[in-house]
Amino acid sequence: MLENLVYEALCIAIEAGKIIMKFHGDTTHIQKADKSPLTQADLESNAYITQHLQAISPYKVCSEEAVLEYNERKDLEYFWLIDPLDGTKDFISGNGNFTINIALLHKNEVALGVVYAPCLYEAYIGLKGFGSFSYNICDFKNFACMNLEKKSRIEWLKTHKILLAKEYVKKIYGDNLEFLSGVDSHIKQEILKNIDEYIESSHASKSAESFEKIDSMPLANQKRLLACDSIHHSTKATEEFLQRYNALVLKRGSSLKICALASGIADIYPRMNGTSEWDTAASEIILLESGGITLDLQTKKPLCYNKENIRNNHFVAFAKSHKNGDIYRDTIES
Repeated sequence: MLENLVYEALCIAIEAGKIIMKFHGDTTHIQKADKSPLTQADLESNAYITQHLQAISPYKVCSEEAVLEYNERKDLEYFWLIDPLDGTKDFISGNGNFTINIALLHKNEVALGVVYAPCLYEAYIGLKGFGSFSYNICDFKNFACMNLEKKSRIEWLKTHKILLAKEYVKKIYGDNLEFLSGVDSHIKQEILKNIDEYIESSHASKSAESFEKIDSMPLANQKRLLACDSIHHSTKATEEFLQRYNALVLKRGSSLKICALASGIADIYPRMNGTSEWDTAASEIILLESGGITLDLQTKKPLCYNKENIRNNHFVAFAKSHKNGDIYRDTIES
């Protein structure tokens, strides 16, 4: 049942993406009480997603734009948690780094997640116990523009998904990794070098022992750490963390930062600024199912969901390659 829901949720995200793109380039917005911006694209995407999630399931919807109060959701077995336009500042600035986030919560955990970046045609899905996957960007762009019936769409999504693992990065982004066109040249070169050398090492031996050896290399023997940071929400504490580990910084917006860890593009993402559960739920299950992890800096455990206070503590997210590594241990012990 949940496997079908993750594909149906992605289909809904694709259509919501079309709605959002009708407003792309329109910088008109109002300021919410928390000083964050709200656009017509947020509202129309929210209305579409909410209506169609309720049509495919009996579960209630909690959204950034229509919050379910704690007494309404605390005893629910399942409910949807969505951000209809994650990265509104990125949307307004026109950099393309905004996403649609759809997660299904089971009590205090995330059961499935969908992240879709309609401007970049990046799509990610994760399902607890099943794995996390993406799609070739060029193929997905063609697919998203096709007017197919629901059954054909879901069949395409099932048969074209690519496992989220570092050795498959080029299958997702293509040989040229076109999304890097806006990235500083030295970071671009580092990413390409890391991926090429990883793939060479992987091809030398496909055994599980070989992959474990690569993933558990001491930090000193690995390539330079590549960390994601927010385009609009970086902080002094984040910058100090990145300087401490001499990290190269890949700036991305919205849930694309955590998805970059899941796909093997980047290694770590420290978040020393406020987020809410709808900002992280969908991408976190995608990361967890790829072998990565997030650490809440207060509890030293993965993020918890369906809390009375829907705000997250600060956290650090790790790609599989840095789980249980030096920085992970530093974070646990700090």
